[in-house]
Amino acid sequence: MGELLFEAKGVGKTYGANTVLHDIDMQIYGGEVIGLIGENGAGKSTLMKLISGVEKSSMGEMFFMGKPYSASSILDANHQGIGMVFQEQSLVGSLTIAQNIYLGREKKYSTCGFVNWNKMNQDARKALERIDMDIDPSKKVRDIDFAARQMVEIAKVLDVVTEAANGHAIILLDEPTTVLSDEEIRKLFVQVRNMKEQGNAVIFISHRLDEVLEITDRIYVFKDGEETAVMQTEGADVNLLYEKMIGRSTTGEFYVEHKQTVPSDEVILEVNDLSLFGAFNHVSFELKRGEVLGLCGVEGSGKEDVCAVLVGDAAPTAGTIKIRGKECTFANPYQARKKGILSVPKERRDEGMIGILSIEDNIIVSHMDSLSNHSFLSAKKTRRIAQEWVEKAGVKCVSINDRINQLSGGNAQKVIFARALESGCEVLILNHPTRGVDVGSKEEIYDLVRDMTAAGNSIILLGDTLDECIGLSSRIIVLRDGLVTGMFDCPVGDKPLQLDIVQKMM
Repeated sequence: MGELLFEAKGVGKTYGANTVLHDIDMQIYGGEVIGLIGENGAGKSTLMKLISGVEKSSMGEMFFMGKPYSASSILDANHQGIGMVFQEQSLVGSLTIAQNIYLGREKKYSTCGFVNWNKMNQDARKALERIDMDIDPSKKVRDIDFAARQMVEIAKVLDVVTEAANGHAIILLDEPTTVLSDEEIRKLFVQVRNMKEQGNAVIFISHRLDEVLEITDRIYVFKDGEETAVMQTEGADVNLLYEKMIGRSTTGEFYVEHKQTVPSDEVILEVNDLSLFGAFNHVSFELKRGEVLGLCGVEGSGKEDVCAVLVGDAAPTAGTIKIRGKECTFANPYQARKKGILSVPKERRDEGMIGILSIEDNIIVSHMDSLSNHSFLSAKKTRRIAQEWVEKAGVKCVSINDRINQLSGGNAQKVIFARALESGCEVLILNHPTRGVDVGSKEEIYDLVRDMTAAGNSIILLGDTLDECIGLSSRIIVLRDGLVTGMFDCPVGDKPLQLDIVQKMM
C-alpha cells in the first residue's frame, strides 16, 4: 500500500431534515483499488459527489495529499487530481470524441483564435490508446454506441486527472461496467490495474459483487447512509458482502423459483418466420399466458432487434406477428402498446423515464388517455393509482411528488415497472431489467416478475446475465448470427446448464 492520498473524517450530507450520509471515515492510499458497495440509496454515489465536487458536504472534513480539500466543481476537482466517471454519461453528442475529451481545455490547442484540430486529434488518440481503444477521435459521439461512449468517458477523466496529479490521481468509477461486454470489462480491468501500478488510486462502485472481488484490494460497505464495514478483499466472498450490504444472509433462492408459474395453454403472442434485413431471419415462437420467455445470445445475435420489431421500433422485412390469433403491424411503440405490447428499456435514464417529472407523472405518462375524461385528468385518481403502485412495487421515496431522477437506480426501475403494469399490457418486454441495480433491489424486482406472471402477464426477458435468464425463465430461445439455434424448457428443479446454452450461443 502506498502513501495516504485522501482522507475523509466524519463526512456527511443532509438535505433539509433528511440525512442521506452520516459520519463517514475513509482513507484512500496510492496504488490501491477500493470497492464501494451497498444497496441503491445507501449513500455511495452521494459520497462520490462530495469528493468529486458535484456537491458540498454538510459536515466533516476532507484532506488530499495531507492538506484540507474541497472542490467547488467537477473541473476544480479535476484540476486537483480527482476525477469521476459517472453512471449517467456526460458527453456532448454533437461534438467529436476529441472535442469531448478536451472540453474546457481547448486553450492549449488555440492560437490567435484558431484551433489546431490535428494536434487535438493526435492527443485524443493517445488518450484513447491508453485504455486500448482504437477509434477515430474525429467521430461524433452521437455516432458511437453506448459502450464506446463509456470508454471515451473513462479516457477523458483519466487524461485530465493524471495530467493534474502527476501520478497521484484518484479516479472514481461509478458502475463503469454496466454497459460493457465481457471483453470490454477485461480491457477496463487491465487499465485499472495499470493506473494502480502507477501509484494512482481507483474507487470502484459496482453492484456486481464478483467484479468487486476480482479487481479491488479493500472494500467499504455502506447501508442507510452509514459505513457498516471495511474489509480486505482477500478472504471475502459474495455471501459475506451480501450479508453486510443487506443485513441478512442470502435466501439461497435468488430467482424466487418457488413462485414460478406453469404457463397456460393460451397463446398470447405468435411470431412466424419474422425477419429484419441485416439483423435476424426466420424467427418463430409462441408466447403463452403467464410465461417468461428468455432470449439469449451474444451481442449482435439479433435478440435486441427481435424485441425492437415486437415493440414497434423497427419494421420487419418479412414474417408476421399475431396477438391472440390476429395479425398485427406496428408503425411505432404507441401502436404496439395499444395492441398490448410494452417494453421496459435497458437504458432507463435515457429511454425509460422523464427525469424532471415526478414519480406520479412517470407512472401515468404512458396511459393518460385511459385516465382522462373529456381531455381532463383526475388528480385524485392519478394520485391514488401512483400511491398504490409505489406501495406494491416497494419504491422507497418521501412522496410520489419526488422527481424520479432523485431516486436510486433500483427505485427508479421499480417506478418504470409500475408504469408497465398499470398500462394493462399483456406482453411485457423486459430488456435487462436489473442492469445497474443492487442485489437487494434485484430480489424485489424478481419478486415483481413472478407477481406479473401470476397475474397473467406474459414476459419476454433479455437478462442481464445468463444465470438471471435461466433462473427467471419458463423457456429459453437462443439466437446466433440472427438465427434461432436452440430452445430449452426451464421448469422448476430442472433448469438447463449454462454450458448447454453457451454452446448454442457461440
